[in-house]
Amino acid sequence: MKKLLLTVLCIAFTSINAQSKKDFALLTNAEWVNKNLDYLRFDQGLVISNLNNTKHRLEFDVKNQKIFFKVNYRVGTRVKTEKIEFRIKQLEKNKLVIVPKIASTKLKTKKLNAVSFLNKKQYVFYNRGQLISKIKFKKVTFHASTCFGTCTSLSVEIDNKGNVYYQGRRYAKKFTGNFIGKLSKSELYQFRKILNRSQLRVLDQKWKQKTKPTDSPRYNYIVELSNGRLLEMNTNDQHPILDKLSEFLINIPEVADLKRIRKKHKFESSHTEIYRVSAN
Repeated sequence: MKKLLLTVLCIAFTSINAQSKKDFALLTNAEWVNKNLDYLRFDQGLVISNLNNTKHRLEFDVKNQKIFFKVNYRVGTRVKTEKIEFRIKQLEKNKLVIVPKIASTKLKTKKLNAVSFLNKKQYVFYNRGQLISKIKFKKVTFHASTCFGTCTSLSVEIDNKGNVYYQGRRYAKKFTGNFIGKLSKSELYQFRKILNRSQLRVLDQKWKQKTKPTDSPRYNYIVELSNGRLLEMNTNDQHPILDKLSEFLINIPEVADLKRIRKKHKFESSHTEIYRVSAN
């Protein structure tokens, strides 16, 4: 009888453990976003969030259908931890619902902006791949500045045929100067997919940078739609849903087959003064 009970308990434990691993993979292998631009991405032990238009980059734990966002910091010889607790109300392949713990409102935090997490009774997210807003573009222009380190200063333009114009300035190494190239069909498809999943229209209308970091490159996005309308965003601490787009554009020399040219391309300039990058 004892052996049977132990076997049953072992099977139950194994089943629960397997389900926990499955849920953890489901949670952390997706980017979660909604039309209000609330956002979660789990990456290498950190959670990158944008909740109530406030950005955080924190450590996290997942345990017993709960998520804990936390920050550790040192005060003298002591290590202190501040954390916000969420209950996982629903977790499916394409939908995540989390509920902040009400008791968290009583937290006295120094490092965490607790209010930004607790403004809503619950957060409903969708898998980024399912929340698509198709962008019919004529061309996309991107400018990046240097930072206090060795961030590459560059400009890129990609049109809807996949033609690429590139200008590398500081820290561009062998791609310093003017170049042209073309994306392959698969690369152009990947670019369109990233654009369609980046909520550009909503960002253009609703999102404004609140933070003022000084050690970050400035990014300018100028998207000319096929109807002539412009979507523009300037930032030096961008909404994290744009990270894949900036990564693709910054790494264009590794994606497209670029050829050096003498003639300097005339890139579209940002019409917004704040965080503007001088390219030409």
